[in-house]
Amino acid sequence: MIKFFQKIRKKLIEEDNVRKYLLYAIGEIVLVVIGILIALWINNLNINHQLKKEQTTLITNLKQELNENLTQFNNRTKRLADLNRKLIEVLNFSASAPKNTPLDSLKTYTTSVFTFPAAVLNNSRLSSAKSSGKFSLLSENITTSLTDYETSINNYSKFTEISSLTFQDDWSNLVIRLNSLQRFHTIYYPDTDLITHPEFVLDDEALSLYLKEPQTYELLHKYYVQSMAEQAWLEELIDRINSTLKTIEQEQL
Repeated sequence: MIKFFQKIRKKLIEEDNVRKYLLYAIGEIVLVVIGILIALWINNLNINHQLKKEQTTLITNLKQELNENLTQFNNRTKRLADLNRKLIEVLNFSASAPKNTPLDSLKTYTTSVFTFPAAVLNNSRLSSAKSSGKFSLLSENITTSLTDYETSINNYSKFTEISSLTFQDDWSNLVIRLNSLQRFHTIYYPDTDLITHPEFVLDDEALSLYLKEPQTYELLHKYYVQSMAEQAWLEELIDRINSTLKTIEQEQL
């Protein structure tokens, strides 16, 4: 192709036809410009295709993470609601209400407070998207919704951290008296017995009296308030996740 144009140029120069040569030169420049524009257009198509591919992958990963957290938070909210119902029964017994639940069950209910696992937040893909700069691939509506969701996640994490610090000095006596960690000890050290100190061993009468002490009621009430507060936080998070997923779906239509 280059040799073909060179021959034309050479012929026009030999003929000393300035007008035709100028027209040819302009045409050659136009062809070069068109070629450059086509190359840029194809390059932009490739770039846009790659960005679209990255955006699709990013949204898929974020939706998966959101749905994983949604499932976990829904399950945890249900378990908290069940725990709260049990705590209410223990609190009512502690407040000397008529006993409708066996004492062994009340002990189990109280023990469940200390064997309830903490929530595991999955926020790695969102954090990675922000730190890598891929957040710019998303629309403003999606980034705003995800930012609000991240704020709710951070607030929930701060709440659980503060709650943990609040109760770390209060729970040891109750745990020992109720032998609440026996199940975990059996799991991790099945060949070793964990013997409760005789001073802390409670028969049914002593357990009943212990649960009715004002200090015990106060501590259990604090746990109940904490559990209710966490349930409220989780319900907000669930609403935030559902709202974010809805925004993503609408943007993809």
